[in-house]
Amino acid sequence: MLFWSEQYSTGSPTIDGQHRELFEHLNRLEGLLVQTNPTSKDISTIIELLDFLEHYLDIHFSYEERCMESYRCPTHEKNKEAHQSFQQMFHQFKAQIKKRGYRLEMLIELNQTINSWIEDHILLLDTQLKPCIARHGGLQK
Repeated sequence: MLFWSEQYSTGSPTIDGQHRELFEHLNRLEGLLVQTNPTSKDISTIIELLDFLEHYLDIHFSYEERCMESYRCPTHEKNKEAHQSFQQMFHQFKAQIKKRGYRLEMLIELNQTINSWIEDHILLLDTQLKPCIARHGGLQK
């Protein structure tokens, strides 16, 4: 489970809000994956959560990259490369699901990979935005 704390703060209320929303969705997914006998409704919710994640990647990553660029964050390029790598991994996973179906072990592995990546990514790269925003006197209008 991912729990929001100030250590994840980027200095951008929009990005932090998106990260909180992501944590909530990933925690819902994890809660569904521990069930030994998921119902058809549970499977449907899992599919919805994966679709949310795919949509989220496009919107959030794009916004965050623009924000880092506008504040001249030194980790901007590294962040962008990490996003591209993550999206590639996620799309490969989706292709495997189409080929093999929704297998619980695959979903659990994906969830663990995502949680680990998200936590490391936010702490190592996204939080580098905070001093950049502060250097510019706060958020731009």
